[in-house]
Amino acid sequence: MADQPAAITAVRWPSKDAAVLLTRFVMGGPEAGRRAPRGIDPEYVSYWLRENVKADCPPGVMLRTVELLRFYERRDALEFLSRMLNRNEDDGRAFARAMYILQAIGEVGTPEQAAFASRYCAEFLLPRPVAMEHFTLILETAEALSIAFDLGGIGRRVDTALAGLGDVKNLDSSDGIRLLKYRDYRNNNLPAAVHTIGIKRRLQMANPAERLQELLYIYLGESSASTPSMQTWSGRMLREFAMKDSAGQETVLHLLAQVLDGTIKSQMPKQKKDFLTHRSAQAILYLNGKLSFPQQEAYEPIAGTGPENFLWDDPGMPGA
Repeated sequence: MADQPAAITAVRWPSKDAAVLLTRFVMGGPEAGRRAPRGIDPEYVSYWLRENVKADCPPGVMLRTVELLRFYERRDALEFLSRMLNRNEDDGRAFARAMYILQAIGEVGTPEQAAFASRYCAEFLLPRPVAMEHFTLILETAEALSIAFDLGGIGRRVDTALAGLGDVKNLDSSDGIRLLKYRDYRNNNLPAAVHTIGIKRRLQMANPAERLQELLYIYLGESSASTPSMQTWSGRMLREFAMKDSAGQETVLHLLAQVLDGTIKSQMPKQKKDFLTHRSAQAILYLNGKLSFPQQEAYEPIAGTGPENFLWDDPGMPGA
């Protein structure tokens, strides 16, 4: 079913064009979006980041750096990023930037690097007063660090913040608003994150072949764990398995083809049918598989109608 081994990307942009694409994405501000440009030599991505991402960059630059590392899987960029951590992240800008660096380590680093990042967060970031202004970011970082992260430390940090407010009488006051917000963190946001991280940890510890089906369901949005971040992560895990060897590639392609064939024959609502067709067909093509004639007939009418998926190389679309 596969013509050739799967690769991260089909390199099609020379360095001068790649530099333009990376500058537009990483430095472009909120309008740059979150989708890393495809088609760049992965080694050039690391080189460009080392040359252009500075220790005092805006947090948004570091956020999109993490997105690049997720797609291109560039562990070699972590050494220079880690040197930007200075144990002095007191203001919101520095705190957020450090959190994104820790996310990068969690996403593409070794278990030892992830353990370092988790300790750094617990010792130097969570205790800071500014931490409670970035609680969602803390949870995102915990998910990226996954197995290595002490989730109990986040709960203790929320309890400390609540205790620091004392007995608040007026819930309309600034302290009252913070009280309600921190309670919501403890009662809703944190348990949801713990649940998601628990699923991620279980899958990370499972035999790769045994977890493929669940990873596929998550990537296709068919699982209760199909949050945006988990869909990206599961796509990365499927890609990693497919890129190990030809047997892994054929296994993933076979599972995707089964889903696509079942979707085509199903009587599910059109919107869902189109979504599953689009996502599974793009994944097959990205992993260097071939669509059968019935699969082509189902995919081609909607090929340009849906959002581009993580497992898709955006061929011929600069900066997409």
